[in-house]
Amino acid sequence: MGGPPSGVGHIGQYRTQTTLPMKRDNASKTYNIPRNIVTLPESSELERAVLGALILEPGYLPDVMEIVDKTAFYVTTNASIFSVMQAMFADGCKIDLYTLSQRCKDTPGVEISLAYLAGLTQTVGSGANCIDHARQLKELDNRRRFIMLGYEIATRASIGANSTDDITEWITRQVDGIAANSASTNDLTPLSDAVHNTLQNIEQRQRALQAGECIGIPTGLERLDAVTGGWRGGQLIVLAGRPAMGKSAAMLHFARIAAAGVPVCIFSLEMPNSQLIGRMLVGGSGINPAMFRAGNIDGNGWTRLEQAGTELSAMPIYLNDRAGISMNAIRSQCKAMNRRRYCGMVIIDYLQLVDTTSGNRNQTREREIADASRAAKLLAKEIDAPVILLSQLSRKVEERADKTPLLSDLRESGAIEQDADIVIFIDRPAMYGVQSIETTRYGTIGTEGLGRFIIAKNREGETGAIYFRHNTSLTRFTDYEFSTENQVLNIK
Repeated sequence: MGGPPSGVGHIGQYRTQTTLPMKRDNASKTYNIPRNIVTLPESSELERAVLGALILEPGYLPDVMEIVDKTAFYVTTNASIFSVMQAMFADGCKIDLYTLSQRCKDTPGVEISLAYLAGLTQTVGSGANCIDHARQLKELDNRRRFIMLGYEIATRASIGANSTDDITEWITRQVDGIAANSASTNDLTPLSDAVHNTLQNIEQRQRALQAGECIGIPTGLERLDAVTGGWRGGQLIVLAGRPAMGKSAAMLHFARIAAAGVPVCIFSLEMPNSQLIGRMLVGGSGINPAMFRAGNIDGNGWTRLEQAGTELSAMPIYLNDRAGISMNAIRSQCKAMNRRRYCGMVIIDYLQLVDTTSGNRNQTREREIADASRAAKLLAKEIDAPVILLSQLSRKVEERADKTPLLSDLRESGAIEQDADIVIFIDRPAMYGVQSIETTRYGTIGTEGLGRFIIAKNREGETGAIYFRHNTSLTRFTDYEFSTENQVLNIK
């Protein structure tokens, strides 16, 4: 979305100008507020205590700067003093009552007397409680942010310059920003904790292996589970292929299998919901797809369809078929669903259809796709859930004698390969007129009803080809080695 509507400022700066009735500017406050707003939480005494402690014991300044910035100070004068102290720290200057006073005099727009600074030091006896007081300031700061956010929401909704989807996306970003501000700023993890967590994870994997269970979310194909360990939280899985190879069919297969354990959010930018559901009904009922499309369904077919519909309706799968949706909108919706525990896996079909436009007219298409790919990886980490990102392959595949896809065939961006934890190509040799292929595991095998997932990249495991069988309508997938050719090809 573009910039804020006219008259609306950035919430984090607390100088919000809205269309609501405003008070006359008050020079003693760090921002303006609507006339009818509730009293904002603040404590000038707490601000003075923090500043006084830092003047007496400036060694606490780095720790305080990790907790708050100048916007945490409600009074403009106090915010200016803290800003000057930050600048002095950055310059490596010694901070005491005299040097601070001189720096304030030399700073344009800052007029603070030595008497005011001296009065701050009389508020406290030492810096002993400085860190705790800074945390209290941060809490007041966040409360003010929420109050001002409420007024900004009302303003944006009343102006009508943006769609409700845009407003929702903006609100999500703001709330996420406040949440990030509330969290501890120290993201460093002790090595001992990291080792403990890793050993716990390995133990869980071992128990799953001994129990014959998949470590992550099952794929529905035992061989694929054995190689990948299933889909796991934080992973970006890229599923790529040429048109008509079965990307969307594989996506629906993975979604149906995953939904037995976790809720799945599907963003279908290519097919409308009705088409997706139609495919799932055909797969679940086993009726002839041509008869389904023609509406030529007998009584038995209707019974099977209704049964399949009942089973589908019970699955925790959530669909969004909005064309041209942006990655920011996808991230916002997924994070909102995740907070409600409605998003345990995300599928995006497909990358090249995502709205990647930006305000930078000089941005190349390759850079736009790279940004979208990176956003998908960040989403996987943010919600700790696997994200399956479908992608097109370039035509270079069909220009070669050997049609086996390569990582270099990923269309429009090498960043896709970099961001992905797993890259899988879906390939059906029969589409190129190949009647049989040579395999290391199975010898020479026919290609009718045969497909293969080529794992070209796997951060935590093997690469190679996983063979599967599919029915004519591409609505059923089974392991090659756990099924016979006739059994699979006869699936309706």
